[in-house]
Amino acid sequence: MWVIDRLLDVRRRFLCRLLVAAGWTVAVALPALPAVAEDVQLAIEKANLYIEIAKSTERAVDSWERYASWVNMKTGPTGKERYLSYGMYELYDVEPLLKEAREAAGRELRAEAVDAAMVQYISAYEALAPVMGEAAAYYERQGYEADKMKSGKALHSKMMPLAMAFMAERKAMMPVLRAHLREVEVQEVATLEAAEGRTAAFHTANVMAALHRVMDTFPRERPDQMNADEMDQVMAEIGPDNFAKKFDQLMGGVKPSNATIDVARFGAALDAYAKAVEGFEGFTGETPKDFDKFKPMPGEMRIVLQEFQEPLVKSGGREFDGAGQMVMRLTQRYYDMMNESQSVWGSRLRHLP
Repeated sequence: MWVIDRLLDVRRRFLCRLLVAAGWTVAVALPALPAVAEDVQLAIEKANLYIEIAKSTERAVDSWERYASWVNMKTGPTGKERYLSYGMYELYDVEPLLKEAREAAGRELRAEAVDAAMVQYISAYEALAPVMGEAAAYYERQGYEADKMKSGKALHSKMMPLAMAFMAERKAMMPVLRAHLREVEVQEVATLEAAEGRTAAFHTANVMAALHRVMDTFPRERPDQMNADEMDQVMAEIGPDNFAKKFDQLMGGVKPSNATIDVARFGAALDAYAKAVEGFEGFTGETPKDFDKFKPMPGEMRIVLQEFQEPLVKSGGREFDGAGQMVMRLTQRYYDMMNESQSVWGSRLRHLP
């Protein structure tokens, strides 16, 4: 068996050199590859579990934003709010998932950064969830009518520090999780190449992995929701000179964002993507029947990204004229490529929006 292990180790080192030559390290440092395909499968299963945790617990964010849309967060509820009936959203039952994720974080294969971030995040959620659940039930049954909002005020005082801690942990955890997914993706693509060579499926997977890194440079934080008083203020400011802008702001229901794109990171990720597209377009081997529909997409996406890059650089990564429309085009093409690539390369790694 030691001979087989030695050969696998040599092959892994060779694959690492190939990936480095292909430009994978431009976006993030290349992780060590697992010894066998079974280890990659375990890494994917853990990553998918963490993705499910992130998605299902986002319900608490939705609920908190619902609450913040009608209550004065500094003073708490009074019982006289216009949109008191909005209440809060009921949380999903995720206890089995949380238990499974805690156990997974302590098992091999360990991924120290994301395991630690996920455990801290779960702890923050578990502290908040019972209080938030109690508050959601209180507003659902309109308990404030019987006790004149006494319990609502007490619940507000309990929820505030717990919700702030939860939001902070989520903000810290999400980038760590996203970076970990990219590492697992590298491992999955390398395993595919080791098993099949540089096939149409490999080049498709390679292009999509590089594209994910480009799209990861876009701001991912949820915009701050406007509350009722803030929406009233925007309505009061509407005039003939700003009607379109203010109306769009009202329809969106969010405050203007100061988020920016890291221009250097975007450029490096785009360079790596362009290199992956070159390899994809140079592939001349046997192709599956669904390959033709996907084939023009990577090159077309490269053109759109390069069109977006020039004004992005000039603006220093900030919003510029037409940015919104260009981002919508990019996003639509991105999801079209994910959908079409599935028939050529069906990654087992779930998508994290």
